[in-house]
Amino acid sequence: MVLTTIICSASSVTLLYIEKSAIFTVTMELTYTKVRTGIPGFDTIISGGLREGRSIVICGPPGSGKTTFGLQYLYSGAKDFDEPGVYVTLSQSADEIHKDCKSFGWDIRELMEQGKLLIIDVRPFKLENEIVTLDESLYRGESVPFEHLTQLILSGIKRVDAKRLVVDSLTVLAMQYSNKFYMRQGMQGLVQALEDHNCTSLLITEQPQQGLIPIEWYVASGIVMMDHVRKEDTMDRTIQVLKLRGVRHDDQIFPIKLENDGLKVLHPKLTT
Repeated sequence: MVLTTIICSASSVTLLYIEKSAIFTVTMELTYTKVRTGIPGFDTIISGGLREGRSIVICGPPGSGKTTFGLQYLYSGAKDFDEPGVYVTLSQSADEIHKDCKSFGWDIRELMEQGKLLIIDVRPFKLENEIVTLDESLYRGESVPFEHLTQLILSGIKRVDAKRLVVDSLTVLAMQYSNKFYMRQGMQGLVQALEDHNCTSLLITEQPQQGLIPIEWYVASGIVMMDHVRKEDTMDRTIQVLKLRGVRHDDQIFPIKLENDGLKVLHPKLTT
């Protein structure tokens, strides 16, 4: 296949290829609706915001700031940009989430009362009489993987007319399935359903095992890696955009700070 022509316009670039006398065209949009994360310093490294309706993986080890990133994204969206959001939790209770947000000064209860934020608890266990038991009701009797969960999420999106979504975390969800091919089908179906509803989503996962590429990395439109390194008595946290399909971005590793009011991305020349 040989590239023969590049056609540029104000809103797109079209590439013309010729292979065995057949002509193929590929058009890339240059303009698109941007979704600002509201996380100080982050949007400047992704050309002003995420691409609307896309799904982005946020991955990293425990304590790197993934959950805080997701909650701050939803809180800022609802409070500052009038974009309702849904938080799907597979690990923490709603009460724990409220306490985490309160520690940063984020009043999510008020946003929930206003119909701008919804928490969906789909943890695969339940507490009865102080005893933890499995709750597999969302994962039994599915004709396709993630079927019940996807329906529940879409119902929540419609309920608050959500523009943003966070799933925390896909790692816990993946543990409910042993068949990797089956799980990939479910992941693709979930991502497609979210994008069909034009919901800009963050899919939180744990750091992948060395040498292994997680299924969600293939399915999602973007990958943001968060990390931390202990330095004497402090913790140095970093963030890097590994992939962001259709969006010009800086792939440097940037330092981040976890402050009283949330996360802040610093640029290389900044130290405070």
